[in-house]
Amino acid sequence: MKKGKRVKPKFSLEYRLLIVPRYKEAEKKSVTLFALRTVNEFTSFRYEIVVAAKLEERTLRLNIHGLRAPQLSLPGAGPALFETEFELVRGTYSVVVSKLDREENTFSVQISPEKVTVEVSPDGKFVDIVTREEDW
Repeated sequence: MKKGKRVKPKFSLEYRLLIVPRYKEAEKKSVTLFALRTVNEFTSFRYEIVVAAKLEERTLRLNIHGLRAPQLSLPGAGPALFETEFELVRGTYSVVVSKLDREENTFSVQISPEKVTVEVSPDGKFVDIVTREEDW
């Protein structure tokens, strides 16, 4: 029997990125929340997404390194999650999300204290940006 090339199935969206401005009442400061979740949900554990987040100048880089099992061994269902907050993020930023296989998506977003607007979005993306918590 002849073996053919294995074709890796291509899923359209793997991740959803939430970007929203928030005011932390206890600390009396404004921050911008960046929360990444998987589109697929897991049935055994609530995994964490291992991400190296780096903000330099006007570019935010989110390098996805993989998934990590939770510290507690309690079962739970849901997507894998990652969250981080940055202070004083205002204006136009490039948001670059990259995976281990070096695939990258680059977005241009406008961030204000009231809302976030996606200005430029790539074709053939594996991550989708959401700017309202209701859509996440």
